[in-house]
Amino acid sequence: MKAFFRMLALLLAVSGCQSPEQKLVGVWKTDSIFNYVNGFTETLNVPDEHWPLFEYSEDGVLTEHKFGQQRALKYQLVSADSLVYTDSAGTVLSGFSVLKLDREKLVLKKTHKPFLSGKNQQLYEIRFFTKVSSDSLPDAHQH
Repeated sequence: MKAFFRMLALLLAVSGCQSPEQKLVGVWKTDSIFNYVNGFTETLNVPDEHWPLFEYSEDGVLTEHKFGQQRALKYQLVSADSLVYTDSAGTVLSGFSVLKLDREKLVLKKTHKPFLSGKNQQLYEIRFFTKVSSDSLPDAHQH
């Protein structure tokens, strides 16, 4: 019985030691989007047909699935709290702060440039994602 509990403890320890890259791999759906614009906030928490599924592969390719179409980009976790999307030439297209990343939840923050000139402006968006089965992809039957 002791051996069983040792093995169970070892399995739990190993399963919790995934790297951030390993945790990111999979298919993610957007649960909600929080927008902050100079003190005004808006939370969108009803999934919209315009919200794509994001599929992160082990080889650094992000495939965005939307309306039965796919768009591929490269992604890179620059650090445990910084994610960037690049084009095929390596040019950074977009950057995010990773606020949370575990096996089931992903929270990304994107800071936006101010609309108006002037100081003390703050604009950002926080997206909350849940990992889903690859069966959720519209073209899952083709894989």
